[in-house]
Order: sequence, then C-alpha cells, then structure tokens
Amino acid sequence: MSLNRREVLAFFGASATTALAGCGGGGDSEPPPTRFVSLLSLNPEFQFADVAFGSTVVSSGLPFPALTQRFEVEFGSYTVSVRDRSSGFVQSFDNAIVDGNSPSVLVFYRYFGSSRLGASPPGIINYFDSSVALDVDLLDDAGNAQLETLPFEAGAPQRSRSLNCVLRLFAARSSIPVYDSGLQRRPDSILIFARYQAASASSGQVAVVALNYLSGPVSAVSWLNTLG
Repeated sequence: MSLNRREVLAFFGASATTALAGCGGGGDSEPPPTRFVSLLSLNPEFQFADVAFGSTVVSSGLPFPALTQRFEVEFGSYTVSVRDRSSGFVQSFDNAIVDGNSPSVLVFYRYFGSSRLGASPPGIINYFDSSVALDVDLLDDAGNAQLETLPFEAGAPQRSRSLNCVLRLFAARSSIPVYDSGLQRRPDSILIFARYQAASASSGQVAVVALNYLSGPVSAVSWLNTLG
C-alpha cells in the first residue's frame, strides 16, 4: 500500500501540514475526512530517523527523543515506517488505522531488541522494560500523592488536578528510587522508557517524556533524572 498526496496545504516548516491519502476510495462530491497525527520517537537505537506513512516521508532525520510536526491524514489504513539513518534499518508497522477515534499521537518505542508502535495514552504509561514493573509515585504541590504499580505497557490516569507534579519511580517492591523528576508542570501524558540500549531498573537508565496534546499544538519535553 502506498500513499499519494491529495493536496499540499502548506510546506513542512513553521506551520506545515500535508494531507495524505489512505487506502480505499471516496466520493468526489466532498473532501474525505482527515485527522492530524504526530509521531513521537522514543527508541534510543534510532538516533536519527526518517518517518513515513506509506511512500510519503513526513519527517527526515527525526532525532531521539523527538516529536514530528503534525501532518494531516485522510481516514484509512496505513503502513508506518521508521528508518534509522545510521544503519539503514527500517521498522515497519502495517494496518495503522486513522479515523475519528484513532490516537492523535503515535509512540515509537523500544522493546528489548525490537521496536513497537503504540497509541498515546492518557495519564502515565510504562514503556520501560517488559521484565520490570514500576512503582510510580505521582505527587503534587497540593499535598496529594498517587501511588500506582505499572507493568510493561500498562497505564493509569492522573487523578490530581494540580498544575504541577513530581514523578518518582521505583522498581516494583523496591524502596530504592531510580528516578525523580523534580517539580514539573503537569502534562497530559507521562511516558516512561529506557534511556539506553541495555534496559534495566538502575538510576540514569530511566527517561521520561512529558507529552501535551489535548489542546493547542502537540509538544513533548524530556524530564531529567535528578538522581543523576
């Protein structure tokens, strides 16, 4: 399956968007429905990547960790490909559905020696390591604490409505912290993943990306580990 440009709305750059055509037909009487999509690259083994929906490259040399500019996609089924520029290796994902209920952000992340493409979740999600469950303490500046244990790929909504938060992570059933975000402005989603190739629950190998997408332009920012 390949893509064709339906209409160039603007150039990729300051406020660029392009409408991409998916599989299937459509009437000529009215434009087909579309959705704006972004892809967030969280795989540390793809330091610079070319991202494509079908044959249409939507981002060239996307660094890790980074978010593509949003692009407009017609409803349909797509093949998403991510190509590592240093090795030329391509990871492809078939049947990525774009419709009115599909995610507006796709997350490309590491899973041991392979990679996965997942939907942007609400709240907090553990993309860290399939063998390491995480105990999550989400604190706020109003004295509230949210405690969760998240297996790999599990998520939990954020219950506090405070504007600020502090995220602390522990390997499940351990009292030794492996991550502390310090005080941060609360995002829509908190994505936890392994920073280095050898995934483990040790300090310094945990990375967190704060993702905002519910209103305004989609944005992502990495939070440093204050534990060192």
